[in-house]
Amino acid sequence: MKLKFALLITLYIASTCFAKYVPTPEMAMTLPTAKDTVKWVPQHMDGSATGIIFELVPEGQNINAWKEMVAQQITFTKDSAFKHINGWEKMIKNGDPNVEVTRMENEDGSYLVTYTSKAFNEYSIRRFVKASDGIYAIAYHVRLNHMDKERIELWNRLINEVELIPNPEKSR
Repeated sequence: MKLKFALLITLYIASTCFAKYVPTPEMAMTLPTAKDTVKWVPQHMDGSATGIIFELVPEGQNINAWKEMVAQQITFTKDSAFKHINGWEKMIKNGDPNVEVTRMENEDGSYLVTYTSKAFNEYSIRRFVKASDGIYAIAYHVRLNHMDKERIELWNRLINEVELIPNPEKSR
């Protein structure tokens, strides 16, 4: 099942980014949306030589008016996860100087980062995982006025279960 969702996102990214150079990632990140009762649908995807982003929202919502969103992102970099997160956090704080950010290093070397931003009207749980070709991230975002303790607990658990697996497209 994990391979199926990782393959699905890899194929989607590859098929929609063919017009410009996008490296084929070394790894694929499992997508935990199947373990949620919400039906998630792709809304935005973009890729370049520096990275890939893939965003999903619940069915009936759209990328411009979402209440919840799941995002996967790959940043092609040789930076450590720690250095990458420092730059990412600086970018977030440039957008909202009052953002509340927490960071925890997991036993596997990945980082779990949360933030609450009134300026962005969102709470986010994001996990960063270092791989040989870059930093892979999975995030769950929810608008502040739609926060639900059970959903946040669910997504905290799901994000921590995400795995990197060898990208099946690399063997083709």
